[in-house]
Amino acid sequence: MMNAFKSPVARLAHLFQQSRDAWKAKALERQQRLRAAQVKIRDLEHSRAHWKARALKAERAAAAAPSDDAPRAVRRLPEDVPPVGHHYSVTVMQLTMRMYLHAGFGSRGVARALTLFGALLPMATPAHTTVLNWVYRCGLAILTRPLEWRTDWIYVADHTIALGASKCLVILGIPAAALRQTGYSPRHDAMQVLAVEITTHSTGAWVAAVLGRVAQRTGTPVQIVADHGSDLRKGIALFQEQAPACVYTYDISHRIATLLKAGRGHDARWESLLAHCRTAWSSFQQTDLAFLLPPRQRTKARFMNLDIQVRWAQRLLAYHDRGDFSAICAQQVLTWPAWEHLRARFGTTRAHPLRAIVGIRYPDKAAFCQALQTHADLARDALDDTFWHHTDTGYGRFIEGFAWLLPYREDLVGYAQLMAQSKLIQSHLKSTGLQRSSPESLQAALPLPSTLTPRTAIFTQQVLAHVALEAAKIPADSIWLATSDIIESVFGKYKCFTAKGPLKEIGKLVLAIPAFIADLTIPLIREAMESVRTIDVEQWAETHIGTSMLARRRHALIDSVPNTKTA
Repeated sequence: MMNAFKSPVARLAHLFQQSRDAWKAKALERQQRLRAAQVKIRDLEHSRAHWKARALKAERAAAAAPSDDAPRAVRRLPEDVPPVGHHYSVTVMQLTMRMYLHAGFGSRGVARALTLFGALLPMATPAHTTVLNWVYRCGLAILTRPLEWRTDWIYVADHTIALGASKCLVILGIPAAALRQTGYSPRHDAMQVLAVEITTHSTGAWVAAVLGRVAQRTGTPVQIVADHGSDLRKGIALFQEQAPACVYTYDISHRIATLLKAGRGHDARWESLLAHCRTAWSSFQQTDLAFLLPPRQRTKARFMNLDIQVRWAQRLLAYHDRGDFSAICAQQVLTWPAWEHLRARFGTTRAHPLRAIVGIRYPDKAAFCQALQTHADLARDALDDTFWHHTDTGYGRFIEGFAWLLPYREDLVGYAQLMAQSKLIQSHLKSTGLQRSSPESLQAALPLPSTLTPRTAIFTQQVLAHVALEAAKIPADSIWLATSDIIESVFGKYKCFTAKGPLKEIGKLVLAIPAFIADLTIPLIREAMESVRTIDVEQWAETHIGTSMLARRRHALIDSVPNTKTA
């Protein structure tokens, strides 16, 4: 082949290489042009579908509008106009953020749901990162907007913690004048987020400084409701030195939990009951008794949720007393203990024929009774509960799993009364607020001391003493908050968002707190999207949070070992 060329081989090789490189460059250029054309075609198709949907919507709006003799131009609705610098309409942003914040969808779930409904709702689908970005920007805009200057602000403050050393102090606010409209038990939408501050070392001085900065924006509060955390208590005390008219109210829910802990923490019977519950979980969670297992015990706030365990135990005892264990197992079998019981009651002569069916399993009680009548002349009414317990397979299985609960019947009466009393006290204060007359009205609403067990009576007196102490701080003719339950509810919803992340750390998701508390209206979203940039969110996170734990983990745990499956 090479003999057909007259040029030297070295020159031919150089020419062939140049030719190859030229064709290769042309092929790469064609691929780039093809890729660019594909991207452009895709964008044009999306744009065409987007504008077609908007045009159809405008046509439908024009057709539905009353017609005049003079033609009118079709006007775009404000919610259809994207914010400046954005591609998506405010309606899409509002729907997307409400699905994420209030419907329980994750950021990826929102994108998938909008994709599924794309045929019915012609709209572009944002990426999951875009969903989170919108939430962050709205949250930061709400957090940094000016607050109304008032003289009757009520603060509710508390910390939330997560994986890592950071702690987040959240301060919610509500005007005292608005409490009556909320029934003295405000919901999320009645509160305003006044501060979200993050630190790795919370001290009283730091808490006082945060309260001072918030007071400069809102006016001095008339009341601060919080638990008795050491840093919070000290910080509020330091703040009161500058604002002596401000009242610090110890949250009634935490106080009741503290009293319950003091009473139940050294109660050997209660600790034994909880230990049996834990043992039952580990022993029967993969068995036929799993549907009767007690609720799982919380690692935190255990003494604020004791009624769950007590209510389960009472219901299980009621299930035992009804005597119908067919939900566990409907089979009946004549066991030897049951036969011996019959022989002791009716004699060997009458019981002997039943030896033939000892050990035979019958599908239900009716079939078993028919077998008894076939082999012996024993009437069903003559058979006592002891006999039926011996023959009932479901009962035997119940006793195997929960016989330990039966000796606690009398204890549960006292526990239930204690729980009912604490719930009644909290419900009364949450519905009527905290005022000077709260001790008297509360005592009138409670059962008479003579109807209570000694332990419950002592507990009630302790709570009434606490209420009297806190109520004495409230000015006359004023009704303020008695509990900080609202902020516990806010933290609970916030943790639903962090639970979906790889590391449950305090990060940018704290900006979801202002976002889900506020009413995300069209004007609010438009203002937030146009006033807060993505870089503003990043700068806020860098200032308040620093490098995230996930980013540090990825940097530190770089996999330097080659993959043996692909190497």
